[in-house]
Amino acid sequence: MLESAAQQAGYRGDRGSIGRYVSFLRGHNHFDSDLLTQAEGYAQVRNCIAHTYGLQTSAALAGEILDFLQQLIGAELQSAAQLMNSRIFAIAETALLREARDLMLREKIGRLPVMRNGRIVVTLLTSRDIVAAEAQAESKSGRLDGITVAEALPKDARKRIGFIDSLASADEVIARLRKPGIEALIVTEDGSSDKRRSGLLRMLMRCCACRV
Repeated sequence: MLESAAQQAGYRGDRGSIGRYVSFLRGHNHFDSDLLTQAEGYAQVRNCIAHTYGLQTSAALAGEILDFLQQLIGAELQSAAQLMNSRIFAIAETALLREARDLMLREKIGRLPVMRNGRIVVTLLTSRDIVAAEAQAESKSGRLDGITVAEALPKDARKRIGFIDSLASADEVIARLRKPGIEALIVTEDGSSDKRRSGLLRMLMRCCACRV
């Protein structure tokens, strides 16, 4: 969200950290200073959770962050297209799990949309899935070799994601993200899971292991 707001305000530098975007926005009076201070605090929480396996947010903190996002949305942003993460990675369900793990570590992310046939988004792979698969592998062969992304996903993984139209209102985004079990919304031009038909694949995250 802050990356998008900074770009709209004229930021033309390399892709940076949340702190860099906050500093830029402070200099342009784009948001209230207190809101930006809160964003910096939640960014530190996000970094802690994203880089610590097994550490998760509480329901209370997630609710607090959603309330904060609602304030931020009310201050500036109006649609799913403006709220969405502008840079997203995905993984094929047939890919080896170690490839997904290496991608997450390299890009410092905790979740990956899982694709079928290069065009259908089927679910979300999380760092928790990888930790669980590694633990199971250690009790057997000790290696992830041969394990695919699909094999590492729990049975209820499909329930983690929803789809939303890029023109959906901010209120609709908040309402959808508050639904139990939803960890991310995939933003497409027509709200479809078919990447080829929608022509757009972006993501909105539910909890604080995401870009605020």
